[in-house]
Amino acid sequence: MRSAAVLSLLLLAAPARAKAPYGILLLAHGGDASWNKEVEDLRVRVNAKVPTETALGMADPKSLQAAVDRLEKRKVARIVAVPLFVQSRSEVLDQTAYALGLSDTPSEALRAGLERMAKAHGAHAAHGAHAAPAHGHSMEFSTERVKARRPIALARALDDHELVGRILNARAKALSRDPARERVVLVAHGPVDEAALESWRGSMRSLCGALKSFRSCGYGLLRDDAAPAIRAAAVAEIRAMVAGAKGEKSRALVLPVLIARGGIERKIVKDLAGLDYAWSGETLMPHDGFDAWVLERAADAERAGRGGLTGARAN
Repeated sequence: MRSAAVLSLLLLAAPARAKAPYGILLLAHGGDASWNKEVEDLRVRVNAKVPTETALGMADPKSLQAAVDRLEKRKVARIVAVPLFVQSRSEVLDQTAYALGLSDTPSEALRAGLERMAKAHGAHAAHGAHAAPAHGHSMEFSTERVKARRPIALARALDDHELVGRILNARAKALSRDPARERVVLVAHGPVDEAALESWRGSMRSLCGALKSFRSCGYGLLRDDAAPAIRAAAVAEIRAMVAGAKGEKSRALVLPVLIARGGIERKIVKDLAGLDYAWSGETLMPHDGFDAWVLERAADAERAGRGGLTGARAN
């Protein structure tokens, strides 16, 4: 039997478990089992290169805290949150920044949107309808904040990244008969917050630039969580854009700029009822380009914030 002195020497000689330079906190909406598995499969692939954990939900502090705790147990030196979201200017990401200690102000736009959703679902329930929120949206608003011992940075969402343009171009070509005589109409969820509109519009204009082989490209923001009158006006604009393809003797191709299926794509079809257009409903995921995108976004954010990463509220 080894003596205590010998065991002590062996332990001292053993290499210390090194800290990973940083870990990735992958942020995504929760959804049905197939979507959650898709996110988990992405996490596993990225995790093979950088320690990665997932937080699902709409800035859910409990999910965020659990993922941060898991990363800290894995001995990462810093944490970079990468949002699997269409747009960086999102009330959900504004609230996520607050929950992570990167902003001092919770998102009032998200609070108002969730209150409207809760009332709408309550009204549906009163009439016997089953109205589960799309993408697993939580109907609760929380001002709880994450406690962390490691500094945290928040990376950019998809925005107008070239991956999105590449995917949309492929989706459009799959629907196309004659690009020179076709109008592509991109439809995204859009924000509740009016202040975020220009960021969304700028990204959509840029994404249209990836569809230059088509006769024209336009875009619409559904404003799905905004007040009913705002949403109705947004739908009217999108319908006019799709219907206007005939005026330029074009065929309309409608593409959803959505991460994944979860209910919004069905709303788009309903909103465009009676119009003539091509549609597959294919979303941005699944696509094998997302592995590299997550790693790229994380590396960019980590480099930008190295030495001055903003931290969540420390224990």
